[in-house]
Amino acid sequence: MGVLLVVTFIAMIAYCMKGGNLLVGFIVTAIIWCALGAVPMEKVVTDVFQTSVDTYGKTIAIIVFGAWFGRVLVDTGIAGYIIKKTVELAGDKPLVTTLLLSIVCALIFTSAFGVGSVMAIGMIVLPILFSLGIDKKTALGAYLLAVAAGMYLNIAYVNQFFVVFKSVKYDDNYIQFAIVATGVHIAALIAFILFYYFRDHRNGRARAWSPASAATVASIKPLSWYCIIVPFLPIAMVSFFKWQPVPSFLLGIVVGLWFTHNLSSYSLGVEKLQKTLYDGVADSGLLIGMLYSVNIFQAAAKQVAPYLQHLLGGVIPTSPTALLIGFCVLAPLALFRGPLMIWGSGIALVTILQAMGTFDEMFLFALFLIPPVAMVASACPTQSWTMWGLSYAKLEPKLYIKTNLPFAWVALAVTEVIACVMLGKITL
Repeated sequence: MGVLLVVTFIAMIAYCMKGGNLLVGFIVTAIIWCALGAVPMEKVVTDVFQTSVDTYGKTIAIIVFGAWFGRVLVDTGIAGYIIKKTVELAGDKPLVTTLLLSIVCALIFTSAFGVGSVMAIGMIVLPILFSLGIDKKTALGAYLLAVAAGMYLNIAYVNQFFVVFKSVKYDDNYIQFAIVATGVHIAALIAFILFYYFRDHRNGRARAWSPASAATVASIKPLSWYCIIVPFLPIAMVSFFKWQPVPSFLLGIVVGLWFTHNLSSYSLGVEKLQKTLYDGVADSGLLIGMLYSVNIFQAAAKQVAPYLQHLLGGVIPTSPTALLIGFCVLAPLALFRGPLMIWGSGIALVTILQAMGTFDEMFLFALFLIPPVAMVASACPTQSWTMWGLSYAKLEPKLYIKTNLPFAWVALAVTEVIACVMLGKITL
């Protein structure tokens, strides 16, 4: 039985790594595992397919409100205004502009959430970087590293993990780690930009600054200076005033619309609220479906966990330090939705490790939190917004991986160690 389950697990890994639809893959594998484990039909329809998603409402609400807030930042022009001010501050210095713009984008994505927000902001930032003479691989790589850098503090993103690790919370302890992790990732981002900028200039591949960047910046509508605080309102309310995420996002949405004069009339306010909510739900719809299927698959895996534990219990390391080293060394296995990527075939590995009962849940959370950010969002072409970016920049996936992977790998290793010490409380 255990062998058959592992064979289907390997088949799912192959399916995920070939770019298969995750929602379909998780649900089909859940059905197969229930059939192989002879799980009673009553448990299948009740525990696996119903109860597993019943308690998911809170997380879905946070994701939806986070994506809604992200659309408000984009559609009201707040994100564009911040980018415009950054470019004006840097002047006609391409390197300084690229560094400042990348750091500002990282800060914006500590609150902005959703594929639509990444694409919309990218359509402002990337043309500016291209016209500054920044090589396309460097420009796209820097922007995607900036998006990833903001994810550690992003409330809507982090709350996805609480579906799998139910005892973990977005509290002061986590925020302290997230600030350090964001700093590490921004340091990797700066190193990335400096390395490729000076290498391209040394090799004569840098282009002259095009006036197109001035036109792009000029097209962004002016706003009041205090709009700059809007992206950071939700994190501030959660961190300092201990608000819950949904009211924090809602406050940010209302303040964002108010500061940009979109509440000047009742009809305009209703129109903007409806449009940004609709776009936010559209941005997060496929993600929500995938996360529902993750819950279903995890519930099925728990039903057959004894078989997997019996077969693999003596193979998987029982030392937290050994497991940490394994994750750092084998980090590229998170690429293409591999076994170290929790939002891919890695969900089965998580479930097996939880079933073993050897590791503290906070340690496992620390372990699996990093690869989706430091490796997948930073260097994997299967990430949804990365596929858009590669198409937009007309860049080959292999070149993108080759460019970003070394920096993503180092960022992952450093952040994994920090996470396991600060969150997992292990002693190296």
